[in-house]
Amino acid sequence: ELVMNNILATHFHDAFGVELAAAGALAMCFGAMNLFARSLGGIASDWANKRWQMTGRLWAHFFSLLGQAIFLFLFGCIDKETGGWPVALAMLIVFSIFVNMAEG
Repeated sequence: ELVMNNILATHFHDAFGVELAAAGALAMCFGAMNLFARSLGGIASDWANKRWQMTGRLWAHFFSLLGQAIFLFLFGCIDKETGGWPVALAMLIVFSIFVNMAEG
C-alpha cells in the first residue's frame, strides 16, 4: 500500500502524460478507498466467520488477495493504446478496494 501511495502520481505522469497535479489527484483515489473498503473487508470477514468459523475468514482473505493480484495485473497491462488513464484509474480503484478489504 505504501509503495502504491508513493509511486502512483509519477506513474500516471510518466505512462499517460497526465499533468503532475492532476496525476496526484488521480493517485489520491487509491487512498480514498480507505473510507469504506476497509470496513467492507471487516464486514465480509465477520460474516464468513459467523457462517464457517475461521475457515471462512481465511477464504475471505484469500479472495481479497486474489482480487488484488488480478486487478494489479490488469492495471499494469494498461497503457495509452489500451484505454489510457481512465481505464487504468478504474482498475486502480478496484485494486484498491481489494487491498483495503484485506486490511480490514
